[in-house]
Amino acid sequence: MSGGIGRLTEEQVRREMIRADRRASRRRTCIGAAVVLVLALVAGGLVGQFLFALTDIRTAGMGGALESGDVVLCERMDSPVRLLALRRGSLALVRYTESGMQRETVRRVIAMAGDEVSVEADGRVTVNGEAIDEPYASYRDPNELTDGEAAPGGALENPFASPDATPPPVESVQAPEQLDDMDYPLTVPEGELFVLCDDRENALDSRSSRFGLVKEADVLGLARLVIWPAHRVGMLTDG
Repeated sequence: MSGGIGRLTEEQVRREMIRADRRASRRRTCIGAAVVLVLALVAGGLVGQFLFALTDIRTAGMGGALESGDVVLCERMDSPVRLLALRRGSLALVRYTESGMQRETVRRVIAMAGDEVSVEADGRVTVNGEAIDEPYASYRDPNELTDGEAAPGGALENPFASPDATPPPVESVQAPEQLDDMDYPLTVPEGELFVLCDDRENALDSRSSRFGLVKEADVLGLARLVIWPAHRVGMLTDG
C-alpha cells in the first residue's frame, strides 16, 4: 500500500510480543537483583552489628598475638548465635574500670570460677597447683621497658574507625612493682575471671587491684581475627 503504514503479519506481532516480554523480564530481573542486593547488604550489616565488634589495640601488652595498632574482629558475647565458648586461653575483649573511667581491652583468660591461681615474681603462672604451658607469654627484664611502648601505635591509621569517634584512652605502662599487689594463691569467685596480658611486664591485668578480676558479664567478646594492618591479617587462636 503506497503512502500508508503496512499491516503487521501475525508472525511479526508474535515476535514483537516476545521481544516486549523479554524486555519486561529483564527489567524485573534487574530490579529483583537490586532489591536482593540491598536487602543482603542491610541484613549483612545488621548481622555484623549483632554478631561481631571491632576494637583497636593500643598497647603492646598482648605481645606477639596482638600488637599496638592492630584492628581486631571480636565475636560478641551477647550475640544470639554463639560460635565459641569462653574458656581458659581465650583472648577476651573485657571492660574494666580504672581511676573512675570505663575502658576496654583484650586480655587472655587464665583462670575461671573455682580455679586457684598463683603468679610467680617472674610472671609465670600455676592454676590448681600446676604450672601452665604458655608459649604465647613473654617474661622480659623490667629494665628493657621504655615509655615509647605506651604510645597509641597506629590508631590514627585505622581505616575502620569513625572519624567522629573519640579514641579510647591509652593504657599506661606500669613499673613491675606496681603491677602485682594481689595475694596468692587466689581462688577465683563465681562469675569472675582472672586475666593476664601476654607480655607480663607491659600492662595492667588481674595481678593489679587497679584492674582486678573481670566479671564474666564484663566480657564483651572473643577476639577472632586481625583485619588491619594488611600485613597482620590472620586468624587468632586461643592459648
